[in-house]
Amino acid sequence: MAFSWFKKKQDAPQGPDFSAIDSAEKAQAAYRRGELAMLYLFPLDLGGQENEMNRLYVPQAVTMLKDRFDNLVGDLLDQGLVTGYSAHPEHKGTSFIPSAIVMEAKGKGGITERIEIW
Repeated sequence: MAFSWFKKKQDAPQGPDFSAIDSAEKAQAAYRRGELAMLYLFPLDLGGQENEMNRLYVPQAVTMLKDRFDNLVGDLLDQGLVTGYSAHPEHKGTSFIPSAIVMEAKGKGGITERIEIW
C-alpha cells in the first residue's frame, strides 16, 4: 500500500540548461541571436590570444563577473602581488557551454574564484 501523496515532488530544474548546445557552431549561432555573450578565457590585456581556443560562449552576466575578477588580477599584478594567472572551464556532458569557470591568480596576493554558470 503506497501513499503517493507522501512522496516529495521532484523540484523543477532551476536556471539555464545548455546541454543541447554541443558544438561550436551551435554556440556561435546562440551568440549571433544574442542569447549568449563571448568572452576570452585568458584576458587579452593580460596576454591572452584572440583565437577560438581562448573563446567561450556564456550568459552575459558571466562576462561581468569574469571582467571583475580579471580587473582585480590586473590591479594585483600592478602591485606585484601576483605572478601568474590561470583559468579553465568545466563542462557537463557534451555541452560546448561551460558549466563553470575556475580562475586563479598565483603569488603572495593570490586569489581563486569559481563562477558557476549552469
